[in-house]
Amino acid sequence: MLPEFKILGITLYYWGYILAFAADFIFNLVWYRKKFGFNRLKAFLATALVIPLGYGLILIMSVVHKGGVNWVRAVLFIPLAVYLICLILKTNYAKTFDFLTPTACINHGVSHIFCIFQGCCYGYPWERGVWNEEQQATLFPIQLVEAASILLICLFIVLYAKKHDYNTHGIAYGQHLLLFGLTRFIYEFFRDDTPVRWQLSQFQYYCIAEFALGLIGLIVVSSALKNRGLREKHPLLFREDIDEWTRLKLLFSAKKKTAKA
Repeated sequence: MLPEFKILGITLYYWGYILAFAADFIFNLVWYRKKFGFNRLKAFLATALVIPLGYGLILIMSVVHKGGVNWVRAVLFIPLAVYLICLILKTNYAKTFDFLTPTACINHGVSHIFCIFQGCCYGYPWERGVWNEEQQATLFPIQLVEAASILLICLFIVLYAKKHDYNTHGIAYGQHLLLFGLTRFIYEFFRDDTPVRWQLSQFQYYCIAEFALGLIGLIVVSSALKNRGLREKHPLLFREDIDEWTRLKLLFSAKKKTAKA
């Protein structure tokens, strides 16, 4: 088994997280930050904060809804985590979100590889599978399948951004939610998770929500970008040359002027 430590009752495994964060930092600091115009310090801090903040928010939620800490749940809190990062670092939301989306994919994909060693997230018994020490059985390596697919999703997002000169206006995470929700929903059929209703697991209902939110997000953002009237009426919503604090100040000042008039 791999080395581990516990915090707030949650067991964390060293090597999976260490290598996942190392991959995040290498990808962002060496190459991806340059595509979005982030300096090293802001790229480093954004990368260091996004995953812990996402899991931190799900920790707060788990006090109310005792469902444990899992990426399928945490992924829904990444948008709020990114907005908090934008306020802390004074960066633009859409640009920061597009920059950090591959980070979420890489972190999930690399760390999930190590689930095969820990024995968690296992699949159904399969004679050609991998021996699971925890379950004392040979099981289908669904962990590796999911890790590979999420890294392919990351590649798709990066190639899409490259095709559009890294000006994707905040749609990267919609792509992530849609594709992750779809693939993870399918992978749940290869796991021995307890159905909660209509033979679907709890995680599959999260996946349905993520797929729907991703699809809605893509449609809304794409439609808004094509709507010239909306862009002219609410230009502040579309500006990517200002940080979120500046946007909020300009929005409030515009409302005050409107109220006085």
